[in-house]
Amino acid sequence: MKKVFFFIFLLLYLSGCSGKEAYTMIMNWKKYQSNLTLKNISISKELNVSYLENDIQSDKTLVLVHGFGANKDHWLDLANQLDNKYHLIIPDLIGDGESSKPLHINYSIENQTTMLHQFLSQFQNKQIVLVGNSMGGLISLNYAYKYQINALVLIDSLGLEVQDAYLNELGVNKAKKLYLDICSVEKMHSLIELVFAKPPYIPEFIVEYLTKEKCQLSKLDEHKLSALFDNNLNLIDNIQAKSTQIKTPTLILWGEKDKIVHVKNAYAFHTNIKNSELVIFENLGHIPMMEDPKSISQSIISFLDQ
Repeated sequence: MKKVFFFIFLLLYLSGCSGKEAYTMIMNWKKYQSNLTLKNISISKELNVSYLENDIQSDKTLVLVHGFGANKDHWLDLANQLDNKYHLIIPDLIGDGESSKPLHINYSIENQTTMLHQFLSQFQNKQIVLVGNSMGGLISLNYAYKYQINALVLIDSLGLEVQDAYLNELGVNKAKKLYLDICSVEKMHSLIELVFAKPPYIPEFIVEYLTKEKCQLSKLDEHKLSALFDNNLNLIDNIQAKSTQIKTPTLILWGEKDKIVHVKNAYAFHTNIKNSELVIFENLGHIPMMEDPKSISQSIISFLDQ
């Protein structure tokens, strides 16, 4: 598959496609592979949610919730590996992707949980399985605490205050520089190195496009980050106490080489959530569903088929 993508990128580059055109074509191809259609729903007068959905009839609906500064495209490889087994809903959270991006609202975990509920309330009679990565995991945890869902899958989730993460070692200022003001290709490469254990090959003209897009969101990202962490990189919405009260069947998946949320958090979640299973992947980083979607999908399918 990696060789296939290399030749596709090369072909697009040689044909004169811009980074934006090439990226869009690749993402659209992945959506087609996974039978996903782009849709939109308004959850209020000013807030619109962009999401992907397939037309699979299933007794379970998997809702894939991305992390900070990410978007629905981060789930496309996993969606393909799930092989049309489940009904999928993959939203852009408010503030990300193609959803509304207001600067004036509060992006606290509590508010983001409420907005996700407003979105999911428009899908009636569904057995919801929330699958959340990083910040999306924290939102999903809070959702499971507040509302009834069928199952929960946490992938390198935020939510606890277990130390030893690389970001804690860097300190506040250096950590923020890694996440904010990504306005140079060098900074984008640093960010890619941070989230992957083994960074994938991405042609430079695609990286340049992604850098431009990320740079335009710097002010919004700073606003959102301030609702997530305090000035000492402590989570404002620490879910330690809530996690011990979650009774929803939970699968915890973790990349052992995660530099952002240390693997110690995985074991802490497993201890706190009594009805949970834990799987550690030795050679994966913070977004394992992008590094090894096949292994992640197999774990999810095995868990849900019990």
